[in-house]
Amino acid sequence: MARQRRVTEPLDTLYGQITSYDKIVSRLDQGEQRGRRWVFARSRRTRASVPRDHDVLDMHRAMFGDLFAWAGTTRVEDRGPGGRVPVPWQHVRVALRQFADDLHVWVRLTGRNPALAEVASVVARAHHRFQWIHPFHDTNGRTGRVLDHYLLWVTYGMVGHTFPSTRAIEYAPTARVEDDYYNGLEAADRHDEGPLHVYYLERLIAAFGRPIR
Repeated sequence: MARQRRVTEPLDTLYGQITSYDKIVSRLDQGEQRGRRWVFARSRRTRASVPRDHDVLDMHRAMFGDLFAWAGTTRVEDRGPGGRVPVPWQHVRVALRQFADDLHVWVRLTGRNPALAEVASVVARAHHRFQWIHPFHDTNGRTGRVLDHYLLWVTYGMVGHTFPSTRAIEYAPTARVEDDYYNGLEAADRHDEGPLHVYYLERLIAAFGRPIR
């Protein structure tokens, strides 16, 4: 599976329609950055907390509430990754709640002192499930990346004393790595979780340098 072709569609926002690719990317980048700061602030208040479905909705609202009227609410039409619709819109809330329940189990099974490979496995599995559900009308990719950091910073406590000093995943430093991500998602769709786990382990090693114990 090659890198996804960039298709720029007009963005309908609270401020009207945005058609410029650069402006769209800028607005969405700002939302992703707000999401990461929201997650970092959450890490200051609590540790070892696994996100619930309502946390995901709150996080999305914090990211895009100033841009979209539908921020923080699940989609009301059939959309899905790559044009497929694994989860019909009427089932999204139930799927999101089940995802949160399963996530608690996955985290609990890693124990209190997980190896970096175990953390990578949970983050990879969670990221794929989130994209599979595709809970929002748009911005699922960016929201999934922020959810990754919720798991790293809040759930597993891999967070610095300040936001600038906190390490984060670099998702696509090269074209090859970007291909690895999309190939990993495609393999996970076929119930082969290995490639996406390898991708995330490599990204975590690049970010954090060494396994955590």
